[in-house]
Amino acid sequence: MNASIITLTPTDLHFDWGTDGLVLWIEELDGADSLAGQMSEVMDRIAFAIELQTGWDHRTDADTLHPLYGYRLLLRDASGLWNAVQTDETGHFAGLIALEELDYEVAYDKVMWLD
Repeated sequence: MNASIITLTPTDLHFDWGTDGLVLWIEELDGADSLAGQMSEVMDRIAFAIELQTGWDHRTDADTLHPLYGYRLLLRDASGLWNAVQTDETGHFAGLIALEELDYEVAYDKVMWLD
């Protein structure tokens, strides 16, 4: 009898991010188009980086706002199209809205009007 163990691990995250006023943009850097399926982890990494930059500590500052609170989030997928990233009231990933835009400025304007 032969037995084999198959371990499934998510693909490595290859992305860049930054802020532009009230918008936090995330850009997928590889062509795998796998970032949308791992947005919870991507957002956790970005929130941690913001914590490091601002000094906010989720362990002791629980009564303060989440590091991503107040930002409108945009995701540029592997095809180059921009998507609005929806978050819940705790700042965690809730879904994507396809903006079907290649132009960042147009996507920026669209995401500002979404609830």
